[in-house]
Amino acid sequence: MVGDTAGSYTVTDVRGEKITFDAEPQRVVTVEKPLPSIYYAIEGATDNIVGCNPSSIKAYEESVLRFMYPQLENAATDWCNTDSTVNLEELLKLQPDVVFIYSTDEQEIEKMESAGLKVVALRSAELDSVKENLQIMAAVCQEEERGEELVRLIDEQIAEVTSRLDGVAEEDKPSVIEFYSDMNVSVSQYDHWMVPSGAHNPASGLTGKKTEVDMEQILLWNPEIIYIGNHSDLMPSDLLENKQEGRDWSVVSAVANKQVYKIPIGAYRWDPAGVETPLMVKWAAKIQYPEIFADMDMEQEVKDFFEIVYQYELTDEQVSEILDNRQQ
Repeated sequence: MVGDTAGSYTVTDVRGEKITFDAEPQRVVTVEKPLPSIYYAIEGATDNIVGCNPSSIKAYEESVLRFMYPQLENAATDWCNTDSTVNLEELLKLQPDVVFIYSTDEQEIEKMESAGLKVVALRSAELDSVKENLQIMAAVCQEEERGEELVRLIDEQIAEVTSRLDGVAEEDKPSVIEFYSDMNVSVSQYDHWMVPSGAHNPASGLTGKKTEVDMEQILLWNPEIIYIGNHSDLMPSDLLENKQEGRDWSVVSAVANKQVYKIPIGAYRWDPAGVETPLMVKWAAKIQYPEIFADMDMEQEVKDFFEIVYQYELTDEQVSEILDNRQQ
């Protein structure tokens, strides 16, 4: 951030564009799904978010975010589609001081900037991008120290896991797949948690970030652990109880040994790169290496993390909502 005259300041986004603010934005719009949780991590409880993606509200309704920041329910969603396409006329009615969006949405950025809106472009998808976005959003909020604190926390908490796994040989790592949706597996989409948690992803040799596979491929891989992401309605019971017609899951190692898990939702979904990635890494590592992480109390880890990151004290019931019933 660069200070200007009369209290104004300038923030450089991921495009290298410099956006000048006369004061900290009070009316904030987030185009992308995970951005409200990042904003709240920086600012704490606030009703500044006046507009967000409809999918942000869906995640909010399924997560403890509804208890932490109930004011998000008031954010408008009719100005944006789930694919981040902006209805400019409706957006202008919100009179935003700033709009946060991923830099890949070039057409949307162009039409918003042409209308005179202040647009801050962020980077999508990767954990390093989340840390960069944290620092940029913190600069917009004039909370640079808070941004740096959160980035340090992410790095330190992931290092707690990777340092314990230093001695694990590659051939000893469990075979792990994540379903993004039915038969659509992660290739490299979730490396940000799979790699540091010590998972061996047999799909990693395929092309793309995720890809559709058939049952024959699953049987060839025979994964020891299966995770199901929260963008999918698929549940562990669909596999564990062999509910899918034409597929015999009972012969897959992960199913036979009841190692099928639905990935938690905290303030946001844990599998995409986000503020809560350290919790995803710890949760997965404890499943994958129960002996190495026998002393890790995930309930306490979640409580401590939320208190530091979101300045919110979770109840035991809220912790249970996040962590329990992951095999239904």
